[in-house]
Amino acid sequence: MKKITIKDVAKRAGVSVSTVSQYLNKRYHYMSDATKHRIDVAIKELDYEPNFLARNLKSKSTKTIGIIVANILHHFSTSITRSIEDYCDSNGYHLIICNADDDSEKEKKYIQNLISKQVDGLIIFPTFGNEQLYQQLLDKKYPIVFIDRYIKGLNVPTFKLDNTSAIQKSYDYLMKFKLNRIYYISTSLDKNITPRIERMETFKSIQEKTNDLNEHIIISEDVANLKEAISRNMDLSVDRNGVILANDFALAEFLSFTTGQKLPLHEKFKLVSIDDIQLAQLYQPPISTIKQPIETISENALNCLLQQIKNEKHTYDLINEYEPVLIER
Repeated sequence: MKKITIKDVAKRAGVSVSTVSQYLNKRYHYMSDATKHRIDVAIKELDYEPNFLARNLKSKSTKTIGIIVANILHHFSTSITRSIEDYCDSNGYHLIICNADDDSEKEKKYIQNLISKQVDGLIIFPTFGNEQLYQQLLDKKYPIVFIDRYIKGLNVPTFKLDNTSAIQKSYDYLMKFKLNRIYYISTSLDKNITPRIERMETFKSIQEKTNDLNEHIIISEDVANLKEAISRNMDLSVDRNGVILANDFALAEFLSFTTGQKLPLHEKFKLVSIDDIQLAQLYQPPISTIKQPIETISENALNCLLQQIKNEKHTYDLINEYEPVLIER
């Protein structure tokens, strides 16, 4: 079958090729309704498929953005990705999603692959180990933003939760219930991940201010060993315990522990979990959470990236932090 071209559409509609091109690029405000209608009818009758790749390469843009999440299993990562995809769609961009599994080598491979595909910019939940590559992108003025984590010494705009406020709000909420002891349960800090470090540092500062390590206890371990660490360190003889769960993994492991021990959750514990995952809403009794402003973080991160893509000076700070919302249940 003969491949239908833009020239065929122009001939069928009785207009110039330039006019059809303007129509396809949605620059048709000056056109009469009759002209737009003729072009639209011609496209449909000829079943014309525009060569978007050729058009984009001509304009030095692929209208595509790459996002590399550190761990797609995190509720926050999937929520942010879904939100950014919506904003990309409304701005006429496509999104390619990659999962680095907190592996810097895997992340490096994805960065190189996405750049070879000529994506217009990158949104990254950075792992740690590719600082030199990030700097090379900055030196080339390649559009890039970070989400959730920042790296000192790199001039990459970062969009994240105010983690200090998240832990302080969680603690203040628990203090209303006159609890005997408060636990802070976190996954491992070995990878130096920004939210885990900032949340832990905030709880430690609270611990130091109260000057009572016996009533403010930290349990931190990698996910595979966290449940065992909870079992080993939690004193079940204490009746009224508050628990701050640093992320969705910590929540899952804690609930697995209490279920296995057949503990009366609502009698023995008052919980706050960072990230408002669906499990917290559905669990009985429902669990109070700290909700991240997903839409705000997504919209601002993408807007910052688009400003860079358009060669504009972006209007954001180096580190952009957003207030959490306490959902009481």
